[in-house]
Amino acid sequence: MIGTLLFVIFMFPIIYVLRKQKSIEAKQKKALNTIAGKHGLKLDKFETIGHLSLGLDSSNKILVAIDPKMEIDHLVIDLKKVSKVNISKNTLRVDSNKERIIHLGLQLAEQNSSKVTELVFYDEEDYESTDADIRLHEAKKWDEIIHKNMAV
Repeated sequence: MIGTLLFVIFMFPIIYVLRKQKSIEAKQKKALNTIAGKHGLKLDKFETIGHLSLGLDSSNKILVAIDPKMEIDHLVIDLKKVSKVNISKNTLRVDSNKERIIHLGLQLAEQNSSKVTELVFYDEEDYESTDADIRLHEAKKWDEIIHKNMAV
């Protein structure tokens, strides 16, 4: 009986955090679908990465992003008008052979403009951010997805 009680005591915080995270993801997905519906889009790829939520309509080649930390609460980016996508990574040298990522983003440059939009995946100043290497993997994955959906 004591073992069961200790198990419940230790598992409660984990279950609480997981449910809260799923709830946040569901809200973000609903918000993305609402924005997509307003623009006549149907999202077929969706991911929440900390504060950043991304959705992609691959048939129309449009990316929808929600980031509460941006000046604009959401972005709708036509990937047919994007000329260049690259990962921007600012690092700080810790040791002679180690670097620590302090800022990580995905920059999208428009074709006939000097406008560059950055989707921030990790920022050391943001206390909600998790491991930078995990975010780097996610940024590379979305970089590849966006490259596949850009106009050639």
